[in-house]
Formats: sequence, structure tokens, C-alpha cells
Amino acid sequence: MKIKFKEKEEATIPTASMSDIAFLLLIFFMVTTVFRAETGLKIEMPEAEAARKIPTKNLSHIWVGANGLISIDDALISVNRVSYIMIRKHQINPDIIISIRADKNVHYGILEDIFNQLQEADVLKVSLATEKKRG
Repeated sequence: MKIKFKEKEEATIPTASMSDIAFLLLIFFMVTTVFRAETGLKIEMPEAEAARKIPTKNLSHIWVGANGLISIDDALISVNRVSYIMIRKHQINPDIIISIRADKNVHYGILEDIFNQLQEADVLKVSLATEKKRG
């Protein structure tokens, strides 16, 4: 009497719902991802009676703290590196507008050095950011 052996079926992975799972994971990561915004330095901005909003399309920020720290793109830099960074930004975007967000207690000499560096980099569209006075 011959014994008949059953042929083993090969294991298969069902791939019919694989694309559904991929899209669900994609949507999950898109919804739960938090994009980090530029934070800058902790500053107390000066107040102004009249303030005007500028377009954010071509805007780049320079943060100046009360203790003289300067930050561009969340990187602390020295005053003499401002022109180098701004030359590169101006080459990428010739219509760039620089918004200087300086603490109200910063020494004017530091701002003067920054203005000289911007002038050296031929970046002449500059805005001084303020908060609108309430009351």
C-alpha cells in the first residue's frame, strides 16, 4: 500500500490591502508631524503707535537679544558673519526683505554694526519689527 503525501502549499502574503495600509500610514504621519517654526531669541520688542504688516513671502528674520546675541535661522552668529549669510540669501532671493527683531534694551551700536553688514551685503530692504501699542 502506497502512502500518498499531500503536497505542501506555499505560504503567501496577501498583498491586496498593502496599498491601503501604506496610505493609512502616510496619512497618519502627515497628520501627526509637527513642523518646527523659527523660534529666534527671547526678546521684548519695542512698542510703536503705528505698525504695518509686511508680506511674509520674501521675509528673513534677524533676532537681536538684549545681551547682544544675534540669531539668523535659529543659529547664533557673530556680527561679522551677518554679511556673509545675507550675501548668500540675497543670491538665492534678490527680493529678500530683512526683518530685524531687536529687543528694546539692545545697544544701538550692535544694530549699527548689523546695518553696516547688511549694507556691505547690498541687502537694502530692511524692516524693524515692533509691537503695536495697546490702549
